[in-house]
Amino acid sequence: MDADVVRLLLVEDNEDDAVLIANQLRRGGIEVSYDRVETAEALLASLAQNTPDLVISDCKMPAFDSQEALQLLHDTTVDVPFIVVSGQIGEEAAADLMRAGAQDFVLKSDLARLAPAVQRELRSAKDRRAQAKERSALERQLHQADRLDSLGQLAGGIAHDFNNLLGVINGYAEFVLAELPADHPCRRDVASIEQAALQAAALTRQLLIFSKLQPAQPETLDLNAVVTDTEHLLRRTIGEDIDIVMRLEPDLGGVTIDRNRLEQIILNLVVNARAAMPDGGRLTIQTNASSEPDQTWTGPTVAPGRFVRIRCTDTGCGMPPEVALRAFEPFFTTKGMGKGSGLGLATVYGAVSEAGGTVTLWSEPGVGTRVTIYLPWAPIEAAPAAAAREVLRGQGERILVVEDNDGLREIATRILTRAGYQVTAAATREEALRVSDDRDIKLNLVLTDVIMPGVSVRDFIGAVHATRPGLPVVLMSGYATDHARAGDSLPDSFPMVTKPFQAATLLRQVNTTLAGS
Repeated sequence: MDADVVRLLLVEDNEDDAVLIANQLRRGGIEVSYDRVETAEALLASLAQNTPDLVISDCKMPAFDSQEALQLLHDTTVDVPFIVVSGQIGEEAAADLMRAGAQDFVLKSDLARLAPAVQRELRSAKDRRAQAKERSALERQLHQADRLDSLGQLAGGIAHDFNNLLGVINGYAEFVLAELPADHPCRRDVASIEQAALQAAALTRQLLIFSKLQPAQPETLDLNAVVTDTEHLLRRTIGEDIDIVMRLEPDLGGVTIDRNRLEQIILNLVVNARAAMPDGGRLTIQTNASSEPDQTWTGPTVAPGRFVRIRCTDTGCGMPPEVALRAFEPFFTTKGMGKGSGLGLATVYGAVSEAGGTVTLWSEPGVGTRVTIYLPWAPIEAAPAAAAREVLRGQGERILVVEDNDGLREIATRILTRAGYQVTAAATREEALRVSDDRDIKLNLVLTDVIMPGVSVRDFIGAVHATRPGLPVVLMSGYATDHARAGDSLPDSFPMVTKPFQAATLLRQVNTTLAGS
């Protein structure tokens, strides 16, 4: 059927009148095809077979009338204009029909009005369908937003406890690796446990980043150094059947971005490439400088300037154009049920955009895929010459560790004790306050979890500072907005260690805080 032909359903018991109406519309410039019915059963059958563009009904017929026809149309939820054409109709009957949902009525003695009325109602119906489509799209977006909000609440609810467990696993793995000789047969197994904990922590960060529960903490980083630092994890993640080629341009410069997000970007690109090469292949990771992004696929508009580029190219199965266009959509995945979250490239897109960069994607079925990240260039400040190992050792300072998770409290205590600090540990905030109130105990710093039963972290810090003004406090958190879940608005000046942490991370933060006190 030609798209310009109006499908007309005529509820009319007289064939001559049906032909008259159709011809009148054609003379008015409306090409129509029509189906004529004169019973309720025939009307329902016609509606079920083919939805019309317009229904025109006689007012009175032997089998049923326009009121019944209109009610049947409404019962089927078909949204098409309904116009009554009658030899005669009273004002009260016409008003009743309009109140019931009829768009117009036309007397057979004044059929010159019919074509303009039909054109008007067809335009109105088209506008209604467009609005309904837009409303449906908005409802889908709202549903997606609600889904993301629920996902965020779920992520926040599990992140603290889950990261506590990962912290214990990672901590004990570090202790064992520190004691095992380099040639010990169990060393590789323990290293695998540590790597698995780190990967699990990375997945938690990915969920939190995507759910916007992990605020960015930008810093200027050497892109090549971050890629090199993650290379060992990447090779373990991607498997031995994938050949990884690193092409890092020397003296590249830096980028300003949250380190966790940058590591997550790299990991997500590698994991996606791995999935595209089930039978093995080659993954090339390349960094270099660029003056401007190419136009293969453009994310948010970025200002002209100097960019640092990281490009991941695989020799995998590639994507057809319709899939490539949706590659960055949240929850879109081609990996099948239970094999992919659809968050990987969406997380990449969000993190890169947040850092002021952009993403381009090229893919061809049977050839492979290339994803390129552009981030604004930033100068790298020279690192201090002091040796890190010396900086990370304590000088006998007393630290109060407040943590309700037994395993993590033991991990933090052992890390600090081995580094030369003295530690007093407390499993509850009430116990910690009793220690703080004891003036015979010298304290140099408090290391406390954010989410704990009983006294809120804000009230706890206030009580500590009431007896020990200015005592440094370092927070431990399953994610950076734990204090929001606790109903606390803590100033940004409180340093925070994100769980699960490695020994060096904790010691560096403790040392930095003590040095600034």
